[in-house]
Amino acid sequence: MMVDADTGQVIYEQGADKQLPVASVSKLLTIAVVHDELQKNIITADSRVSVTPAIAAISNDPAYSSIDLAAGRSYPVIELLNAAMVKSADGATLALATAAGNSPDEFVLAMEKKAREVGLRKTSIVNPTGLTNSEMKSFRSPNIADNVENAMSARDIAILTRYLLRTYPALLQVSDQKKANFLITKGNVKRIANLNEMLPGGRYTVPGVTITGLKTGTSDNAGACFVSTGKYHGHQIITVVLHAGGHNPDNRFIQTQRLYAMLKHDYRLERVRLPQAVRQAVVTNGAKRTVATCPTTVTIWGTGRLTSYTASQELNPRLIGDQGRLRAPIRNHQRVGQLYLTSPHLKTVSGVPLIYPLRSTEVVPRGNFLQWLFN
Repeated sequence: MMVDADTGQVIYEQGADKQLPVASVSKLLTIAVVHDELQKNIITADSRVSVTPAIAAISNDPAYSSIDLAAGRSYPVIELLNAAMVKSADGATLALATAAGNSPDEFVLAMEKKAREVGLRKTSIVNPTGLTNSEMKSFRSPNIADNVENAMSARDIAILTRYLLRTYPALLQVSDQKKANFLITKGNVKRIANLNEMLPGGRYTVPGVTITGLKTGTSDNAGACFVSTGKYHGHQIITVVLHAGGHNPDNRFIQTQRLYAMLKHDYRLERVRLPQAVRQAVVTNGAKRTVATCPTTVTIWGTGRLTSYTASQELNPRLIGDQGRLRAPIRNHQRVGQLYLTSPHLKTVSGVPLIYPLRSTEVVPRGNFLQWLFN
């Protein structure tokens, strides 16, 4: 699946609604919950998280994505976050899940709640890490089959990624690190390498596209999975590749390269000129009857000119006065509402119209009595 993160436009999709095991890709939902805890000051980036022997057992298992956390020691949230995103470390992720005092089972409930809030419809969560139930060792749930793991659809992953880009843009400053240092114990610093081979300088870079993240995932059930975020022609692009075939885990990067090649060769940014009715808004109590707005044109990804579409505007309810009109005074470049674009030839990841911010392009002061009367 390939989506424009800025507008939500689906550029390409295949089997996007099929729920599949996704392994560590589901750590993105764990990160979303941890970010909520940070935003609410339940924890801070410097909060230290104690590692129990049970968490250390997972963190030190060489069969897993390990970071060798030491039992009885504590680590700052920011370092655990680095380990979870850069190395996909299972023990670090499990430690993050307990940072606010939750048990892993309680954290799963928070993940499920977050999934509903974000609008994920085909997501099933077993644990915070993406491991199978049997691989969770002492955290294994007796009520779930051993081979069950977190499952999501490509659409849900794209929706979640878009949500993270909007609410947690600093996450890209974590995911774009090629290497990071992790202090295991005093004097023992581990240099961890990013599993994302598409970052600048990596083996699978894409000319003209700057990859900034985001998350890999691998398991027997999930195969090789990868979610990328990349900048192309000023647009933030999201790609989701699940269950890349073959025994080579790099197939996920090869398939992602093909998606970006398709974007570069088969699609182009098309300009859509908006009708006059949505390039202005009616004003009440102002020196003018209307205020000019932007955008006057929008861009979409397509293979040809878009000829059939509908554009509409929704004004900010807090700025509306009598008869649904904008209240003066209005500042230049003030956000006054939203612009919607719909077409039978356009799809969005969440099934809603393409949305663009609607802004004024001029100042409209409060009018005098005669202007009010006339307007």
